[in-house]
Amino acid sequence: MKIENLPKKYEKIWKKVLPILKNGRPGDDIHAGETVKLVLNYKGKLKFDMDVVIPVAMMHDIGHSVILPEHFAYVTGPKKIANAKLVHMLAGAKIAKDILDAVGYDKKKRKEVVEIITIHDFDQLKEVDWKKVYNTPNKKFFHDMDALDRYTEERITNMSFVYKNRKKLLDLLEKMMDNLFYDEFRKIAEDGMRFLRKVK
Repeated sequence: MKIENLPKKYEKIWKKVLPILKNGRPGDDIHAGETVKLVLNYKGKLKFDMDVVIPVAMMHDIGHSVILPEHFAYVTGPKKIANAKLVHMLAGAKIAKDILDAVGYDKKKRKEVVEIITIHDFDQLKEVDWKKVYNTPNKKFFHDMDALDRYTEERITNMSFVYKNRKKLLDLLEKMMDNLFYDEFRKIAEDGMRFLRKVK
């Protein structure tokens, strides 16, 4: 998958990331690419560091590449989904660090990229006071960017391998809109949700 208008300094990262994403969950490569595009195309007034948020957008779900369908059976217990989320965040942080080391990425930026990947799905874990965890502009901005493409038909289709019941998935996504930090992104999600509810 090619990302149009991707600044050259990020191309080395994307070249290393893409094959790993393609070995992960169906659609993770597309989700990463769409999230990068959302960040690149943002024209609003919110302040964020592109050199942190773009690598996070590329690699935040890369940890799913180590949780293949045949492995998922071993992520057990009543908190199976939550445990899988923790595994993918921690594994993803390690993979991302290795990739950023390999391309000689700025150490300070690398540290923040890895930290955000480690916590990026914390709002989906009931035991975590996640609003305290997303405590920087970069964390909040990326959180909302990551959520936005969930409100498209393509993403709903990609998520259907985990969530078999469309209505339950849409109900879950509607609740997750409450987690968005910024009103401008909540409006985009609400518009997407209205469209998704109409599609049968």
